[in-house]
Amino acid sequence: MNYENILRQTIDLHVHVGPEIIPRKFDIKELANFEKGKLRGVAVKNHFFPAILPYSEQSKDFLVVSSIVLNVFQGGWNPDIIRAAKISAGGPIVVWFPTISASSFVRDANSFIPQEWLGDREIKCKTLFSNSLNIRGKKKNTIDEKVILVLKAIKECGAVLATGHLSWRESLRLIAAAQKIGIKKIIITHPIYQRIAMPIFIQKKLAEQGAFIESCYSMYSIDKIPIKLIAKQIKTIGARRCILSSDVGQKFSLSPSEALRDFMYLLSKNGITEDELYQMLVINPSYLVETGQPVAG
Repeated sequence: MNYENILRQTIDLHVHVGPEIIPRKFDIKELANFEKGKLRGVAVKNHFFPAILPYSEQSKDFLVVSSIVLNVFQGGWNPDIIRAAKISAGGPIVVWFPTISASSFVRDANSFIPQEWLGDREIKCKTLFSNSLNIRGKKKNTIDEKVILVLKAIKECGAVLATGHLSWRESLRLIAAAQKIGIKKIIITHPIYQRIAMPIFIQKKLAEQGAFIESCYSMYSIDKIPIKLIAKQIKTIGARRCILSSDVGQKFSLSPSEALRDFMYLLSKNGITEDELYQMLVINPSYLVETGQPVAG
């Protein structure tokens, strides 16, 4: 299997960068310089601050997709930061819904940054998590009006919506509202993650409705989810509606290209074909952030 050929065409849609409170391996420019020639591009992510590389600073040979994460540190339900990110980036952007500010995640994480993200560093600052977010409106089975404004800004800016660390029940309601508004490019962020634990039949339902299901190397390398279970999830959903990403960037982690190379090897040993890997690493990410062409397969 020609892993290197696939990697050189791959856009990794989930890479953490610094500067950040959580220790990171690269800042945006360091990451781009390191991965140029190894990957086609990356989408960068920062839990605390906008991760933006202006279009004027982009390399023709390497795509950096900018992003914001709707945590309280970036204003929470803030449609204006989406518009500002789009103008600043000048290209495609990803909008992640809350991660470390999602109310279900804060509750499950006991108000601390999970230790498995930190390596040998310890951060315990409850004031960072004094506020949390959920999408619920004032009336039962409704969505907060501020969330609707955020969705409208995502549609206006042509951004990719990623569900972050919302509970799977919140994600169901969010995606229904997003698709009603007309948002087509949606990523279900690592639903196999233990703190999300989206049932596989729900994942399949959302994939059939047009969302992409993300499988991350970090779920195996950091969260110790068996690779056989990840491969089984992919087979159940179908590669046409899955993407593979690294979700690395931790100080102790492999680089994105190293992580994805290992991910391909492990998945291929568990029944995932070369064509399926190409679909999930090249075709589907390119559709989401670059070509705008229909998904093949």
